[in-house]
Amino acid sequence: MKKVLILCGVVAAFLCIAQNANAQYARKGANIVDLNKTVLTDQQLINLVGNDVYEETIVGARKQFKSGRGLITGGVIGLGAGLAGAVMTSLKASDEGYDDLTAAAEDDETIALMYLGSSILTSLGGTALTGGIVLKAIGKRRLNWVADHANGVAVTYRLGATPNGFGLALNF
Repeated sequence: MKKVLILCGVVAAFLCIAQNANAQYARKGANIVDLNKTVLTDQQLINLVGNDVYEETIVGARKQFKSGRGLITGGVIGLGAGLAGAVMTSLKASDEGYDDLTAAAEDDETIALMYLGSSILTSLGGTALTGGIVLKAIGKRRLNWVADHANGVAVTYRLGATPNGFGLALNF
């Protein structure tokens, strides 16, 4: 069993090396770059992969990637502000002699508003962060596909579920 696993690992390593050795194009951020790390222009991309792939994949993938990055930034800011508000709310409640934050919110209107505001900010920040991570991952995967398409990668492989169980799947 060990020999089979070692052999699979060696095959996967050689496939990775072979694929990267022939790669002329890669993804950097929301752009496709060549070997010299020069960002390809839109016209160069159209000439390389065709107008259909450009319009259907690259334009949408860039929007997803950039939107995801923006949502992640906004989500981190909202989450941080919400958590800071929660800390300030609990500090204010303890300064006024309350041991329980919900009891303090029932008695003091300012604490109730701070409690509500920090809860809303934390919820919105967490939602934006989660959505941003998903959007950025989808855009990144689509841009990686375009780079692979431009490189003419014919062999694909993945480690995961196969029709007969779990293993290394090679597609020629």
